[in-house]
Amino acid sequence: MGADFDSRFINDYIELDEVDSTNRFALDTGREGLLVTARSQFSGKGTKGRTWFSPCGTNLYLTMTFGKPDPRFPLVAGVALRETVSFFLPDSDVCIKWPNDIIVSGQKVCGILCESRGTITAVGAGMNVNQLAWPDDLKDRAISFAQVSKKQYELIQVVKQAVFHIDHWFTLFFEKGFAPVRQRFLEYGLLNGHKILTDEGIECCIVDLNMEGHLLINVSGRLKTLSSGSIHIAR
Repeated sequence: MGADFDSRFINDYIELDEVDSTNRFALDTGREGLLVTARSQFSGKGTKGRTWFSPCGTNLYLTMTFGKPDPRFPLVAGVALRETVSFFLPDSDVCIKWPNDIIVSGQKVCGILCESRGTITAVGAGMNVNQLAWPDDLKDRAISFAQVSKKQYELIQVVKQAVFHIDHWFTLFFEKGFAPVRQRFLEYGLLNGHKILTDEGIECCIVDLNMEGHLLINVSGRLKTLSSGSIHIAR
């Protein structure tokens, strides 16, 4: 997938056939400004240590490294990768599910995991691109570009678009602060039309996102601020 990237953040690009985790590999280098992609991961993971299904050659697994760790990085990446998905699926309703998932038709098309070590943060993403079949435990929760559009994609083109949008939104974040990210999240992250549940399984609705990146939800008429955990789309 060799390519050059016009990015203010990328100093080096490493392609791997297989790795346990692109985040782990990138953090082990201790280098800011690194882009790592892999054809497959055998220990890919999401939040709370959940396994990320990472078969070979069909989907995109990438990590970019940044300095200045910030707890809002997953939301900046989420806005960027929502725009990446929307570029390839322009006729689809592409949403952000706080704090780190991209959703199409209520199913996950992309997951984001940010991990820090010292002064380096790995912004990792797994994007379902050409996958056409899923294990039983994922078939109702995951979806790919190819399943939506009925066509296949060149992974390098997806990488280029992901880098382009990540570069744009992290530049905006570093130069203008969180306000533009918050505004874009509120356009695509309220999940109107979906039944939303808390971690405890209680129905809720999303009200706002504050400048710390915390989610304000309405649960049975009471407002609650989430700084950790997640919300869920009811099946």
